[in-house]
Amino acid sequence: MINLQKLLQKPMMFQRLTGLTPEKFTELLEYVTPLWEEAEKTRLSRPDRKHAIGAGNKRKLTIGQALFLLLLYYRTYINHVFIGMLGSIDDSNVCRYFRIMEPLLAKKFRIPERKIDMSEEEILELIIDATEQEVERRKGTGYSGKKKRQTIKTQIAVTPKGTITSVSHSVKGSIHDKKLYDMTRTFTMKNMKKRGDLGYVGTGMLLPFKKPKNGELTEDQKQYNRQFSKFRIIVEHAFAHMKKFRILSYRFRNPIGRYSLIIKNIAGLRNFVMA
Repeated sequence: MINLQKLLQKPMMFQRLTGLTPEKFTELLEYVTPLWEEAEKTRLSRPDRKHAIGAGNKRKLTIGQALFLLLLYYRTYINHVFIGMLGSIDDSNVCRYFRIMEPLLAKKFRIPERKIDMSEEEILELIIDATEQEVERRKGTGYSGKKKRQTIKTQIAVTPKGTITSVSHSVKGSIHDKKLYDMTRTFTMKNMKKRGDLGYVGTGMLLPFKKPKNGELTEDQKQYNRQFSKFRIIVEHAFAHMKKFRILSYRFRNPIGRYSLIIKNIAGLRNFVMA
């Protein structure tokens, strides 16, 4: 059984295992605890339940242990058999704990797909880009000519400070970045500037100059592109940080229907760590 209190006394180890410092983990746990208890109360008092509240099998994991195991799973992407061994539970019960905890994290982070409520004073511009992840061949995925493999694609928008403001619904990897942008267009203030790469030609975003065929860019254009890259690198840093959670960097093995929830939770975790 996991000794959570002992782990919390080893900050460096704890952060490497979960991506959160013990202080951030404790703060997150304080938020999800009442939500977990409310969800349990609703589950135990449903009309079709045969046992009275308090009867039946008890949960083997505490709320803190369940949260720790979910973060460990996101961070390391080890299989459920190993997670179950760490928690002294059957691997089939691992999914049950995760399916309770994941929506609670989503309530905490509230990452939108399209509408960004932040005002123009809070963010003067957004940097937008898409990322792909390799998946097994199944419904909801597509062959990516860029990656030369079956992938799923998601678009994010970040502020110049690196805060992730939106995460699109995930789509087939065969869909072009511009088409994904058109499908999941984010709603912002009218005067909000948006920056993208050359995959977003035709969207009205600020873009770098493209080298003309059989030609060269001028020195001014090259200088503009260098300055542009300094802004755009922020979104690449966001992707790199998110992909430290190996569930987003290894081949995705979970049901495709859960992907959007998982990537939003990890985007929320990144914002939570940076706050």
